[in-house]
Amino acid sequence: MNAADLLLIAPSAGRRAGALQASLAGPGGAEVRMVSYLNLLRGQVHLEDLVRPGTVVRFDSPGEDLATERELIRRGGEEAGNLEGGELAPTHAWYAGFAGALRELETQLQTCAPHRRMQRTEHLLSMFDKPATHARLEAAGVPVPPALHGVSSTEDLLAQARAQGWSRVFVKLAYGSSGSGAVALQWSGARVAAVTTVRMEGGRLYNSRVLVRYNTWPEVQALIDALARQGLQVERWLPKADFGGRTIDLRVVVIGGRAQHTLVRSARGPITNLHLGNERGDLPALIRALGEDRWAQVQQVAQQALAAFPGALYGGVDLLLTPGFRRAAVLEVNAFGDYHRGVLFGGLDTYQAELRALLENQHAAST
Repeated sequence: MNAADLLLIAPSAGRRAGALQASLAGPGGAEVRMVSYLNLLRGQVHLEDLVRPGTVVRFDSPGEDLATERELIRRGGEEAGNLEGGELAPTHAWYAGFAGALRELETQLQTCAPHRRMQRTEHLLSMFDKPATHARLEAAGVPVPPALHGVSSTEDLLAQARAQGWSRVFVKLAYGSSGSGAVALQWSGARVAAVTTVRMEGGRLYNSRVLVRYNTWPEVQALIDALARQGLQVERWLPKADFGGRTIDLRVVVIGGRAQHTLVRSARGPITNLHLGNERGDLPALIRALGEDRWAQVQQVAQQALAAFPGALYGGVDLLLTPGFRRAAVLEVNAFGDYHRGVLFGGLDTYQAELRALLENQHAAST
């Protein structure tokens, strides 16, 4: 792998930026230069002055920096609230601000020296839009959980779900990430149970790293109605496989069309995000339990999911296995879902594998 010149657009102090720089440092890696979203959006520097002939341009998550988050939300037309205290950001405004920022930077890139991109703006925006991603996957024949459409309130959710004969759903923010705003909801008559990453205090919503449970309809209605004001993706709650006495699902990073770095996310409840204190499961043991043929089928589903975004170099595909490993279904495709610390595939981490795939494609195109 030849050394490359890589321009990283990201918050400069974030863990992701540090991990990428450490990964690509040294012979055969890349010279990683950084510029922050804020400096670009405030006009303090222009991409024309940074992009050299042959530069590889990579966008990374604007998270991990509250000033950047606030700027994106402001650009989306709202105020951020108490982000320092963990208050749930207005994700619809964040998405609007992020979309505007990416399009602004896309315009700058069009005037730059010839360069390579690690992501396309259209893919980033689609992957952050859960209803759009679900529709794209469904249209491509990728197995996904059935979904409700345009849910605007608890009353609307229940009416649509009952029409389908459902009594268990997963509620997600349309533009959320990292499990923010997720609710595993089930009901039977007057009884209701919701497990969520959201804590309600004084009419305001806060992210919680400890799962919160609500067991009364007034609480659940207040929660769902508040989340619905930001836009929702509501899907049928498909049961997840049990492995080693814990609920599991998978995060598979697909790079260059090939399913590669995989994490088993293992939890005692229905929400498996690792930052909530859940654990990494034993991937080799799971592959042995699945068998080679079934594991190959799981990888194929992940690859099909990324193929629904033609031209995408990589993406983090979240998928579940149903009990008995009978089926696989894709839950999400994550634009920045490649931050897999300590996970190697073919001796490379995700960043090294992505750069290699990009440069190999470039070489193939020129020969």
